[in-house]
Amino acid sequence: MYIASFHDARDELDLDDLDAADAETARTINRLFDFESSLWMIAKQWASDTLHRPGARLHDYFLLLDAHAAHAEQPGAPQIVAAHFDRDPATRTVRAAMTSHALIPLAQNWLVGRGADLARVLEPEGWSDPLDAETEQLEDALRGSGERLEIHDSFSRHEPPYETWVIATDTQQATGPAEVLFWRLPDDKSPAYTLRHGQFDSLDAAYEWTRDTSAPLPAATRAQAARLRVAPLKPSPTNSPTPPPTTDPSTRRRPSR
Repeated sequence: MYIASFHDARDELDLDDLDAADAETARTINRLFDFESSLWMIAKQWASDTLHRPGARLHDYFLLLDAHAAHAEQPGAPQIVAAHFDRDPATRTVRAAMTSHALIPLAQNWLVGRGADLARVLEPEGWSDPLDAETEQLEDALRGSGERLEIHDSFSRHEPPYETWVIATDTQQATGPAEVLFWRLPDDKSPAYTLRHGQFDSLDAAYEWTRDTSAPLPAATRAQAARLRVAPLKPSPTNSPTPPPTTDPSTRRRPSR
């Protein structure tokens, strides 16, 4: 399946005619468009695709695949990047923010929290397939989870079987177990993957489970799963760019979700 290089987006954004609003924006743009990087567009929402008033600020959103993450200095680095550009024609300035995620639905949640239309930043048809309804329901819950999940750590295995685990806690619970999200694709023969949700009594217990991901994943109770599914959407901070993982040249692999 063909996806475009993110470098192709620079001309569409007209960044050469805009000034960076702050030093962090300048650094973020340099990271995103570094010719030694390898970012590919999974999905995008251009400002030109939506109605806006003349002179109004323009917002562009990108869901990206970092093809170099498999060989980053940090083993198991996340491979999905979300990026947001806020262009102001009145002042001829731009603000840029980006963040890295281990799972695609978490990146989509970040984009939606900054104003993206979820339908525009979903993976294209044929990208990959959830194996079952449980996977689809959990992905939908993550896309609408707002800021309630605090991500503590993640790891992505960049060879078959492709696996990604994410350890998080629910910030809406005063006390409670650690959350583990576990994505798995057995091999390259089929694009069908699973996503499962487990809960542990502590972060230490969650980390211990990740030492052997073939062990049974403790199922979340129905009440805990329901709380995640009905999570209210809260906008993410709009001016806090996060640096991407350090990357080295590599070849593209199938993405973690």
